[in-house]
Amino acid sequence: MSSATPRATLVGSIAILLWSTLALFTTQANAVPPLLLLTLTFGVASLLFFIVYLFKGELRRSWKQTPTSAMLMGGLGFFFYHFCYFYAFQHAPPVEAGLIAYLWPLLIVLLAGTTSGNKLLWTHLVGAIIAFIGTGIMLQSRAQESQITGSVLGYGAAFACAIIWSGYSVSNRRFAHVPSSSVLWYCLITTLLAGLSHLTLEPTQWSFSASTWIAIIGLGFGPVGIAFFCWDMGVKRGNLSLLGVLSYTAPALSTAWLGLFTEEVLSQGQIIACLMITAGALFASLMPTKKRHRLTSATPAQRSNINNP
Repeated sequence: MSSATPRATLVGSIAILLWSTLALFTTQANAVPPLLLLTLTFGVASLLFFIVYLFKGELRRSWKQTPTSAMLMGGLGFFFYHFCYFYAFQHAPPVEAGLIAYLWPLLIVLLAGTTSGNKLLWTHLVGAIIAFIGTGIMLQSRAQESQITGSVLGYGAAFACAIIWSGYSVSNRRFAHVPSSSVLWYCLITTLLAGLSHLTLEPTQWSFSASTWIAIIGLGFGPVGIAFFCWDMGVKRGNLSLLGVLSYTAPALSTAWLGLFTEEVLSQGQIIACLMITAGALFASLMPTKKRHRLTSATPAQRSNINNP
């Protein structure tokens, strides 16, 4: 398998930026039952991808090049992650649930070192620790405003989120040969599973405001749609360890968006935490001096040997 490419890593980081808007859009769609929201948003994403790949003439090729095992892993991963996410936020305080669920970037950083084409550098590890501490400070500062309550199942679902998404992201490396257009089939499977679950478990209602529908469409295009395509390319062909650390910027950016576009006021602790998370992510992006010197002074063939020992 070829080494990680900077372009794929950059594309993967776009997903992190889009995911940072998830909380902002979700606050505008909080009147929608969770499974129905999951059905609608992934339905929008599925329609978007279907139209794009239909015009590009890649639907038939994508179907043939996406093995059943990849479809099942992607579809079930998308569905169960979001199902656990919504369940956790309904049965445990959002602050604590968010902290537990956001263990997945750290797990990716640690697990990515075991995959082909990735090495766990000391800068990745130190950056991950700094960013994780910053995430804890940010969420703890928010926790001071609420009581710590919740069920064991709620906390368990949040931890399941971390396990599912880190496991999916690292395991998806095995399907590097599968085109990123396969995300269409993942979204379709998620839509079907969420729709059936909604009809079984939730009351159906469609009387939502215009702003709610705008939020649903925004979620479908951004955090649920384009973000998954970018992440798929990033985890398959980019620097998975670095992407895992950069993922810590998502909760920091999410807090910033809420502070800018809602009435929520950022505390001093949250501002300090955001700076720590950003610093940790930037530190993790640094390449150790010794290795950087070896890469810049080496011939193309030597660089290939350095990246793929």
